Parts: sequence; C-alpha cells; structure tokens
Amino acid sequence: MATKKDQGRPEEQTVKPQPVPVTAANRRQLKLFWYVALGFCILAGSLLVAFYLQLKSLNDYAVPPRAEPYTLEAGMNARDVISDLAGDNFNQAVIWAYVKLNQDKFSKIQKGRYLINGTLSVAELLRQMSQGKIMEVKPFTVTLVEGMNVAMVEKRLQAASDLDFDAASCFSRPASFIKHTLTQEQLDFIGGEKDTLEGLLLPATYPYFKDDGARAIVARALRSMVLLLMREWPQRADKKTLADPYQALILASIVERESAIASEQVQIAGVFYNRLKKGMRLQTDPAVMYGVSPGFRGPLRQSHLKQDGPYNTYTRVGLPPTPIAMPSASAVRAVLHPSSTNALYFVAKSYDPRDGHNFANSLKEHNRNVAAYKRSVRQYKRAQQEQK
Repeated sequence: MATKKDQGRPEEQTVKPQPVPVTAANRRQLKLFWYVALGFCILAGSLLVAFYLQLKSLNDYAVPPRAEPYTLEAGMNARDVISDLAGDNFNQAVIWAYVKLNQDKFSKIQKGRYLINGTLSVAELLRQMSQGKIMEVKPFTVTLVEGMNVAMVEKRLQAASDLDFDAASCFSRPASFIKHTLTQEQLDFIGGEKDTLEGLLLPATYPYFKDDGARAIVARALRSMVLLLMREWPQRADKKTLADPYQALILASIVERESAIASEQVQIAGVFYNRLKKGMRLQTDPAVMYGVSPGFRGPLRQSHLKQDGPYNTYTRVGLPPTPIAMPSASAVRAVLHPSSTNALYFVAKSYDPRDGHNFANSLKEHNRNVAAYKRSVRQYKRAQQEQK
C-alpha cells in the first residue's frame, strides 16, 4: 500500500539505451579497420609462406663450389656450418628453425676438411658430415723409414710440407713425452720412461692435414710401436735370452741396420741369439758406428773397433744400452721369432747390400766368405775406375 509520501512522487520510468546511429563516418572507420586487419593477415600469411618456402629451399639448397676445402673446426655445430656456407642467402631465423627441426640428424657432424664441389645440397652435406662419408681432401703424408735414427726422424718431420712442427719437446724431453703419451700399462711394459725415443717410433707412412701438428704423429708412432711389441712379445719363441721387450727392440734395431731384406732378418736374428747364448760378442758394425756418432756412416777403421764404449759390440758382451735405429715391424717379428740355425757369423755377399749375406757355422767358413766379399768390393771399385 502506498504511503502519502509515495503518493506524491511520479512513477519511475526505465530508460532504454538508444542505438548509436550508423553514420557514413562510422562506416568508413569500420571498413578501414577490416582492411587493415585483412592486410595484416595477408602480410602474416605471406611471411609464413615465405618462411616455409625458405625453410624448404634451404634443405635442397646446393652449396656453391669452393676452390679451397671447407674446414670444420672442433666445436662447430650444424648452425655454424649452414651460416658459413649459405648464410648470405637465408635469414638467420630460417637457419635456426631448420637446425631445430633437424637437430637429431645433424647433431654429430665431424671435424675435418671437406671438398665443396657444388653438387651437394645442405641436407646431403650435413648428412655426410654426420656420417663421416664426405669426400675428404687428400691428406699429406710423411714417411718414417725403417733404419732411420731419432735425429733423422726429427729432421724429416721438420721438413714435411704444411706440417706444424710442434714436437721439439718430444725429442728434447723424451721421458716426459713418453710418460704423458702412454698408458700406465704400456709404460710398465717397456720398462718405464726412456731418455731417448730411439727405436720407439714405428716406421710407417703417416697421413696428416695442413697445419696439423708433428707431435700427434710422434705420439701415434710411439703408441704403434708399443702396441706391436705388446701383441708380439707374449708369442716369442725364446723366452729366456732376452730379458724384456726393450731388449727385443734393441736387437731388432741392430737386425734392421744389418739388413733391410725381410726374408733374411730371421736368419740374422738367429745368429745374434746364438752368440748371446754362448756369451760371444755380437761384433756388429752398425752398433759401433752409432757409438761413434748416430749420423756416422763409415768407413769404420780399426781405431773405431778398438775404442771401448757402450755401443762397441767388439769390446763388450751383450746388447748396447739403447736401440740404434727405428726397426720395422718385420725386424721386430724376426727377433721374436728367429730362425733355428747353427750359424754364428754372416757377411755381405758383395758390394751391393741387395745381394744379402752369406752365413757360416764356423770361423773358417766365415773367413772364406769375408775373402769373397772383399774380392767383390775390389772388382766393383776397379770397374768404377775404368768407367771414369
């Protein structure tokens, strides 16, 4: 029931919102908004399409040929490689996305030098880098020749083309180098650190790439020789005459310097075993020559043979204290598997080392062989004089 107070007020009316009249100006603004929105959509779509097309074309992009091999350094990843080889033609965001989408495929690209010949796409190039199947530039090589001494090896490495000679300390501080290069097992096997690398480097042809270091080659040659000895030493035929693997290396170096003919190295080794067992002096000229000077090549004189020293096998019984050269694998095997022979002597057949040696069981027979050798040398010298 309304009170008198209420009866004096007019009834409240509900105000309804009136629609805003759509004017021509409003229509123009709305139309402009939709045009702008559409333009942004078209632009964004165009960018996405362009991004997709670049992403797709990057996969198939043929990397232009290069005159110089491409060097993939340690620590580089797929994005680094693509940026180097195709970065001028592709946005970095595209490269980043491509690597992210394919990171499982290209996560293990391998260090090295690679030929870029213009026929490989980015995807093929990275795939081959990951698998190690890329055509690699032909390496340089350096050959450590059997019979070389350590000084000759050092000079050979210093003279090698495009090889960084970083191995001076290997030769000046060999004990430290040997200790840090070999495992403890390998070190114990050869009797610990040595004061020289003489005889400890396996002769072979070692590959390397431009600006690689010589130290790595010396380390590889050292490990190769020790591993060869570790394989062959347990199978040796005579387990008493030589005290340890290092003695085998010493004798192998003498056998190497006596003859480079692999087929007769086992016979020469057999002669030296016989002399060691009988307590006879080895009387081997190469050891005496090494004692005169590692670079000495003769002729030996009686004064050299009579001058006592650790390498003079005419005045001392047994082996010299170190190897005298780098023995070949065949010389090492010859010493560990010598021929069974009664021979105690050998001498060259002629002036030409390629003719090999005559072996003898007795001194009388040996003296006849020595006389035949001297006649051969005289005849050769006479023929040389007649040709002048």
